[in-house]
Amino acid sequence: MLLLLVLGLCAIGNLPWHLDNYDQAKQAYVPYEIANGGDWWYQHTPHGRTATKPPLAGWLCLPFYWIIGSWDLAWRVPGYLCTIAMLWLLAREACRVLPDCGTLLVICAFGLNLLTPRIATLVRTDMMLTLWITICGWLIFRKIDSGRPWMRSEKWAFFLAMLAALLTKGPILYAFILPGMAAFWFLGPKDRRSLVWSGWWTWLLPFALFIAWLVIGCSANPEFYHDVVIREFMSRFDQSLKAYEKQQPIWFYFPHLLHKFAPWSLLALALPIISGNVRRKIMSDPGTLWLACWALGGLLCMTFVPSKRVDRIFPVVPPLCLLLVSMVSACQCGKRVRAWCGAAVVVAVLAVCGYFLTIVWMGYRNNDDALVRFGREVQAVTKKAGALKVGVVEGRDEPMVIYCGASSYLRANRAMRAWSNGELDALVAPERRIEDPSLLPSPTLDSGPISKQSETRYLLFLRPQ
Repeated sequence: MLLLLVLGLCAIGNLPWHLDNYDQAKQAYVPYEIANGGDWWYQHTPHGRTATKPPLAGWLCLPFYWIIGSWDLAWRVPGYLCTIAMLWLLAREACRVLPDCGTLLVICAFGLNLLTPRIATLVRTDMMLTLWITICGWLIFRKIDSGRPWMRSEKWAFFLAMLAALLTKGPILYAFILPGMAAFWFLGPKDRRSLVWSGWWTWLLPFALFIAWLVIGCSANPEFYHDVVIREFMSRFDQSLKAYEKQQPIWFYFPHLLHKFAPWSLLALALPIISGNVRRKIMSDPGTLWLACWALGGLLCMTFVPSKRVDRIFPVVPPLCLLLVSMVSACQCGKRVRAWCGAAVVVAVLAVCGYFLTIVWMGYRNNDDALVRFGREVQAVTKKAGALKVGVVEGRDEPMVIYCGASSYLRANRAMRAWSNGELDALVAPERRIEDPSLLPSPTLDSGPISKQSETRYLLFLRPQ
């Protein structure tokens, strides 16, 4: 029952669906551009800049679009399936660590917080990246916990997960894995330290393939280096390169993780404080120590990266969930710990369900998907009118070109020339970009003041038959 509740929350957490915030339009445009004849390796943003993420997440959306025929689902199904995969992986491991209630505890900890239901269907790469990082950390956990050397199949699995992470969001995965490995090398038992290392080729070959993608992009496109290397990567460490980003204090992640991962964060903090058995297990059990090093190492490393945003630390949540289960298994206070865990489940169900149901209700009440509905209306009207060539003038709302079903934005002067030359059957434009209304017929559709970026209105013009 709780599993169905978690899956339901993850499915509805972002309703009504739209692309108006969190840079979702940029990620959504990657498979959209490929499907409209764009390059498979290097894409653009809706406004024509170089896409700053590698293309794997976009590739994985395309089969779902070809099968389902709906971009709304195709953009979100991969992230949702990654959520299910992590629930299965964590539940499987938790059942082994704590057979009687580990599965229930880890499902609730991973699913009933303020991060997972939001990220599951957000059109971004965070959930997919977290899956690849979790697979890498989990494989290391298996080796350390069992004390057995790496098998060839496990090395290949690690290699593929590393490559997938690099092709999803670049080298950010190293910030979540390497600090924990270094910490375990110094703190772990000598006979297990070498087991954190899967072999040079499993690390160097994925990195070499990613560098090849990067070098080819820089050599083929002069803007690639500035947009991807400087604005996307280097700006993480020098915020002057993105002056519009708000600077956050160094402790930014700690209170946010405490809040977003509550009540599980409070339980994870309380158990080592009140139980000597938990403290002893963390220091004496290699598997539990690795989970602590993995989670805290990633959190501390991201803390010292100047550019901060709450969703960037989501990859520390899976190891924290497993660490919580391991700590509960070490407690010998029996009924008292079960009562605490039960109370945490009840609080999480009430708080998280209440929060997301309120957010969804407010989203529908405030018409958060108004631009989406206007775009659907534009597509329906143009299809009925037989308009084959639809142009969209660039405005402040980045996803409008996707909503209206056009392949790319047009500059205002280019759009007016195309209209005058009879190259367009329909034109969608923000009102402020129309310099000479006399050149256009009366608008067929008027969006009204629905823009979230201060556009007065969007207008649809159809060429008279």
